[in-house]
Amino acid sequence: MIELERLRAIGLTLDRAERALAALQSGDLRGFVHELLLHGLWSDVVDERAPVPHWIGRWRELAGEGFPIIDAAALDRLLAAGADPHDLTGVVRSAQILAIYNLAQQLDYPALALGWDLPEAVTPSLACIDQAGAAPPQRLHPLHPQLLERDPSGRFGEPCPLALRQWRMLPEPARGEIAARVRAGQRSQAAALWKRDV
Repeated sequence: MIELERLRAIGLTLDRAERALAALQSGDLRGFVHELLLHGLWSDVVDERAPVPHWIGRWRELAGEGFPIIDAAALDRLLAAGADPHDLTGVVRSAQILAIYNLAQQLDYPALALGWDLPEAVTPSLACIDQAGAAPPQRLHPLHPQLLERDPSGRFGEPCPLALRQWRMLPEPARGEIAARVRAGQRSQAAALWKRDV
């Protein structure tokens, strides 16, 4: 039996892990698989919050091990030409989000992706079944309507604004000082500190 701790260990938030577990325990395989698929789709999207983009090292490592999809040479050329690693992170993240969104639509409506206009009753769909076969197959809940709201950044797939990225890259003492000035209503001083530190 799957336990809450196991769902939390894969990165589900507490409320989503509880929702998935409740669905599983009530026999709602669709709800359980829905949570896992949405989480799984987002799990490989690069984390833009890291001060140093970790994906660059990971991609180089994968390429060095012979993983065929990573174009580490192009990545190295872009970085050598002066491309900002955080700008590259934004571009890669956008491409990944577009890919998972398109994948979610393909999974939700495979016939439409092929250009087929079939009645619902004969449209191919993904479904889940229990191993015992006691329940009829349950068609999966659509993924793409909820995909963007599951964005870990909270921005529904939107790119990270430059100012937010710059804020995250500031040392904690500088952020604390600027925030304290803003809370105190000293906006000009906060702006001067921002200009100094950014």
